[in-house]
Amino acid sequence: MRLRRKVSVALGAVALLAGASITQAHASGPATSSGLSSCPSGYACFWGWSGYAGNMGKVAGNNSDYRALTSSSDGCGSTWNNCIRSVANRGTQCTVDFYDDYNYGKSNRWHSLSRGDEVSDFATGYNDAGFNDVISSNKWCSS
Repeated sequence: MRLRRKVSVALGAVALLAGASITQAHASGPATSSGLSSCPSGYACFWGWSGYAGNMGKVAGNNSDYRALTSSSDGCGSTWNNCIRSVANRGTQCTVDFYDDYNYGKSNRWHSLSRGDEVSDFATGYNDAGFNDVISSNKWCSS
């Protein structure tokens, strides 16, 4: 019984540390499995799985390199770079552009998402299955 309690406390401490790291990277706090309805106003949200499944990440500003955005999404590794399959724009003012390269580069693909729009699966939402798992930066109001 005592061993289980120590493990639970240790896991809670790890979650708190992970949340601090994610917040510093301008992404969400500890990610939750909650789907599209949990994407708050003012953010672009993203998930590592189609259909807004799995843990959610979110950004409120420009992000030139998703390698700096810590991820706790299952299957993504340690960052959100090249690990996004569904997106939603809940920004309050404008369009958000997602790029397949760092520093807002358009080496192969990029997509604009108007305010209030979402894409649950790039293969069906934009007919661009090749955009799954390639997002590396985002910029607001650049279109």
